[in-house]
Amino acid sequence: MKLKESETIEFKKSTSELKKAIISICSILNKHGKGTVYFGVEDDGIVVGQQIGKSTVKDISKSIADHIDPKIFPDIKIQRISGKECIIVEFSGHEELYSAYGRFYLRTGGEDKKLSTTEIGRLVEKKKN
Repeated sequence: MKLKESETIEFKKSTSELKKAIISICSILNKHGKGTVYFGVEDDGIVVGQQIGKSTVKDISKSIADHIDPKIFPDIKIQRISGKECIIVEFSGHEELYSAYGRFYLRTGGEDKKLSTTEIGRLVEKKKN
């Protein structure tokens, strides 16, 4: 099964890329309000699987809670894709603006763009209207 990244879908090879995934979640929320992150899938869509320990899902949930503001409560599940275990994080939020690690990001063409203070002001105004 070959998957494809988009402005609302992000792939991470493993949870070693959790910080980048959290930034992607933030940027997707700021532009689209909902999205999905797959752990165990390479950028090109090839499923490689994810090593899953006892606390892996809990660690992902805690990291998201600790580093995204305002808080979100994603649906995190383990699923077999192409015979390999992967972790899927589905999330949504409808606040005006989300930050990750104290910074603001916006999804643009499948990339996470750090926002300047001017861009943050524009985005807040746009969301208010």
